[in-house]
Order: sequence, then structure tokens, then C-alpha cells
Amino acid sequence: MPNHAVTAVDIAKNIFEVAVSIQPGRVKERERLPRKSLLRFFATRPQTTVVMEACGSAHYWAREIEKLGHQVVLLPPSLVAPYRKRNKTDRADAKALLEAYRDEDIHPVPIKSVYQQTLTSLHRARSKWMQARTATINTVRGLLRELGEFIPVG
Repeated sequence: MPNHAVTAVDIAKNIFEVAVSIQPGRVKERERLPRKSLLRFFATRPQTTVVMEACGSAHYWAREIEKLGHQVVLLPPSLVAPYRKRNKTDRADAKALLEAYRDEDIHPVPIKSVYQQTLTSLHRARSKWMQARTATINTVRGLLRELGEFIPVG
């Protein structure tokens, strides 16, 4: 689609780098937006494809931007990295996203619902708790061994 704009967003902590491309390989417009201005920016734009890396907070932003009528594509960060030509900067990351989006061999990451993210968070929290519990038990067993008390495994 020669006239279809693709917008890449490099998600950061406070300032987001936005690059808009209408013609493949060329960035027509660049913006550096604070977090609070990102949705306002997309609310005033015509429908476009928005490309982001599937990293922290990407699913939230994808859901919010889709509510504004845009199509959102999340790409795996490990597959976007080879398209970065120079040092890792927000500007270079946004350009790399535009290039990686053109590669048909890179399959997008499905956008997770709030329910899916909540369930994943619960599983991660439980897993971390189990690791911490096991580490604590092993530490206590090791300390007791130093005092001559041996606790069998299990």
C-alpha cells in the first residue's frame, strides 16, 4: 500500500519516540512525546498501522491505541534488534521497527487482553514465591548442617 502510513513507537519510561513513514525506507515525520501526550497524538491522526516492540507496557498501549481506531502490530524485540544500524537509541529503535515491520518472516505477537495479562502475572508471582521459598528452605538446611543437624530432602 503506497499511501498507507506506518507509525513506529519506541516505548520508553517517560519520552516516546514516534516515527511516521509513508514510503518504505523513509521517515517522513518524527516526534518525541511525553507519556501523557501519546494517546492525544494518535487521537488526532488518521487511521494508521502502529508498530511497537512487545516489551513492558506494550500490550496496554496497544489496547489503548486500538480503541482510537488504529491497527497495532507488536513485534518481538529480539527480531527487531538486527534492523538497528547504529547504537541503541530511541531514534534508531523507531527506525528499526519500521524496517522490521516490512519483513514478512517476522510474525507479530498477539495483543494480550487484561485478563490474559492478569493471569500471567499471577503465574509469575507464584513462580517467584516458589523460588524464594525453596531458596529460604535450602539456606536454613545449609545453616543447620553447619551445626550438625541434617534434615533429609523432601
